[in-house]
Amino acid sequence: MSVLNRIRSTLEGLLGGDEEMQGVYYGACSEKELQNWNYFVFGRIKTTKDKGTRAGDYQTYYEVNVVHEDYIPEGYVEKVIAALEAEDKERPGTKLKASADDVAYNYTFKGRTNTVVEIATITIYHPEKRC
Repeated sequence: MSVLNRIRSTLEGLLGGDEEMQGVYYGACSEKELQNWNYFVFGRIKTTKDKGTRAGDYQTYYEVNVVHEDYIPEGYVEKVIAALEAEDKERPGTKLKASADDVAYNYTFKGRTNTVVEIATITIYHPEKRC
């Protein structure tokens, strides 16, 4: 299974619940008529060569955006990070780690309304071991 499928599957496991998360999208949200703007968007950022190893291992970085009307519930970002970092025995080789980057928060309005939308951007990476 690919790392992208692992990320999607993990985020889909977080749908519903008290946070009312309703969708997972790659790259950008493609829905035209969402009732609630409570969803995830994820995608690749970059792949870098790990200069600290002799074998030339690589790391691919991903962004996971938590988009939520009004505000993201307290502790929810940490819940998402924990789920992404959790060992997945069904998907060997798809290990994910939170990067040392800060979680960034941005704000916008929902369409042409006065409803504020909070967006948390989490950076994670997949350490790729080369032979």
